[in-house]
Amino acid sequence: MDFSICVKVSIALCAAFLLLFSFSCLDTAAQTGRVDAEQVMRHIEKIISYGPHPPGSEAQKEVGSYIAGQLQSHGLEVHTHTFHPVTPLGRREMTNIWGVVKGKEDSIIILASHYDSKYFEDFSFLGANDSGSSSGLLLELARMLKQDNPTDYSLWFVFFDGEEAFFDWTSADSIYGSREFVRMLKGRNQLRKISALILLDMVGEQDLVLRKEINSTHWLKQIIWDQGGEMGYGDIFQSRGTTGAQDDHLPFAREGIPVVDIIDLDYAYWHKKEDTLDKLSPDNLRIVGDVVLASLPEIAKRLKESP
Repeated sequence: MDFSICVKVSIALCAAFLLLFSFSCLDTAAQTGRVDAEQVMRHIEKIISYGPHPPGSEAQKEVGSYIAGQLQSHGLEVHTHTFHPVTPLGRREMTNIWGVVKGKEDSIIILASHYDSKYFEDFSFLGANDSGSSSGLLLELARMLKQDNPTDYSLWFVFFDGEEAFFDWTSADSIYGSREFVRMLKGRNQLRKISALILLDMVGEQDLVLRKEINSTHWLKQIIWDQGGEMGYGDIFQSRGTTGAQDDHLPFAREGIPVVDIIDLDYAYWHKKEDTLDKLSPDNLRIVGDVVLASLPEIAKRLKESP
């Protein structure tokens, strides 16, 4: 064979190999950057396997132990804070749990969920979507972000106890855990370190539609919803319409901290016994997690520009 032809064939083969290799790397990167939805579902299945777990119950303590154990297994620094608020059923023991991924800076971005299920006297409520979906997804985000934090911020993964009202929702009978968490931060002189809070709640249903929540910080929700649209999930992260939620983000918002509540309140089985595992969509859980992950660099950039 002519030497020049041989050289050209070799170059062509090398180019083809490099092209194939680059596509393979891109595909692998895409796969490793995606939320493991099946793992999220396994977390949810485990959480609801303890049965109804309202604040102060033995089942809730078991759920808390599972969450803390999972955070520890992924190498996070785990903290707990137990408190005893007065409820319509008397004093109840509640425990907030959080895992820490230390960043280059002391400033903190909180990703949060509540992990209690609502108390009902007349039927067994498991809460696969409320709050199993957000708790399971938060555990998976903690695993991924411990491996690769795309920001300079420290990340706290906070599981609030006592979000649900025991009876009718009032300012006194609701969001016990987040109210206590803010009080604790103030007492420890740490509140000034919290730069933003991203709250997940009811994010796993099959007909998931997420509208911008009116009590959330405009620029923060705009980044996340824009990111969802750019990733092709505009049918879930709806650009039109709003929703309003009384939720665990409010105690932080009252302190001037940027907050966003990612929640779908239009759920047919909300606070019903049919809120079970079969009502959830692994794909939708993955989508929400992937959008949050992809939004973090832009959120961090915005915080640095206007701390």
